[in-house]
Amino acid sequence: MNHDQNPFVQTEMLNLLDEMSADLAVHHPLQFLMHLDHVRQKATEHRLSALRDLSCALESALQPAMHHGGARTIALSYLEAMRATLDMGEIDPAMTEALLANVALRLGGQA
Repeated sequence: MNHDQNPFVQTEMLNLLDEMSADLAVHHPLQFLMHLDHVRQKATEHRLSALRDLSCALESALQPAMHHGGARTIALSYLEAMRATLDMGEIDPAMTEALLANVALRLGGQA
């Protein structure tokens, strides 16, 4: 079954992302990272590679930002891109790279 076209999987993943506000990354970073790990696990389970890759990139980008500032901006940009992957259907690796580049461009080189 093509999981990324399954409306139940899409709804499940959107609900998980909706639980992750960018403010949570600032005020409760551990809780945000736990939610992010759960999203990554579910994305892997459903073979949503673009969502999994973006969640890994978000975690990497957040680590220094949580100590030096900018976590909210980074979280907002990545969460937006992560939601977009669910609207796009099946995404190839080149499209995932384009999404990551778009996030980096919006962040002005912060990510």
